[in-house]
Amino acid sequence: MPENVGFPKFGCAISNTEVEYDSEVETFFTELASLESDLGLLLIKDVEWKENYKKFLGYLSDLETSIIFKRGAPTVDFFKGLLEGEVPQDEVTDVLLRARDELPATLIRAQAKARDVMTLYVRMSKIPRFKEGFTVERFGGLLYLRRALIRRAVAKSKE
Repeated sequence: MPENVGFPKFGCAISNTEVEYDSEVETFFTELASLESDLGLLLIKDVEWKENYKKFLGYLSDLETSIIFKRGAPTVDFFKGLLEGEVPQDEVTDVLLRARDELPATLIRAQAKARDVMTLYVRMSKIPRFKEGFTVERFGGLLYLRRALIRRAVAKSKE
């Protein structure tokens, strides 16, 4: 049995360093992948909004590229049309109790994952070697994404 064997590390493209697998940056990208997975499910389940979910996935892909290669923030203009009108004040429990199928629950789960991604993003912005990638300018679209998912959950629960 080899001696001095430790847990593996991975090469972090953001900081150009070797990083532990339990690092904050790895957790951020794992949560981002989980959110993308939920959006992939929504793409299949909510055909009426299929094009919006494709745009959401494109946005997240562009965000990841922007963070890693420190490029400009991805465009968020397409979110604005989805966020017009009155802001829903519905409680999550009410949305779920009204639902006639699993779609609102999937949307609520996706928006909760978006919130987790947002939380991890802010944490990453406070770590000196990562803060150049995790800027305020790149953050805004995550808030829009979360709000759009909430609005869709409320709307679908009322159908």
